[in-house]
Amino acid sequence: MRTAQRGYLQSLRCDAPVEQIWQALVLPAALRLWHAEDAVVEARQGGRYGYRSRLFGQRDAHIDVFEPGRRLRLLFDPNPSWPAAGNSVIVEDFLLDIRPTGARKPQGQLRLLGSGVPAGPGWDAVLRRLQAGWAVAFSHLQRRLDNRELERLAS
Repeated sequence: MRTAQRGYLQSLRCDAPVEQIWQALVLPAALRLWHAEDAVVEARQGGRYGYRSRLFGQRDAHIDVFEPGRRLRLLFDPNPSWPAAGNSVIVEDFLLDIRPTGARKPQGQLRLLGSGVPAGPGWDAVLRRLQAGWAVAFSHLQRRLDNRELERLAS
């Protein structure tokens, strides 16, 4: 029998090119600028994706979907500091696209769709931490993109 699960959503729109936003997700040096204290990324389908941050602690995943400039889906390993997940797997799906804005130049958009958080009361705090943590992380990313720090990193 499948247990009830919950999810979360975070989004970001900015004037940065989608390629820069993509690099912010897959380059360890870029991740360290806005999100992670330490990061290891094997940028390919089936590769490992791990980071340690003040917001989330240590998180390790494997890359389930890898479509450069478009999509990165991570399947997370069980986290020993969180409640037991049973047969649930926490999934974070990063989707990138370009949003038309009328007279202005198109904006890059990054959406994070998180799913697989068990519905049990032991997971309430974890869900709140993921929701609030990604809101903070995306605000850091927005600031780095606005200040063109990631652009300098790529050059």
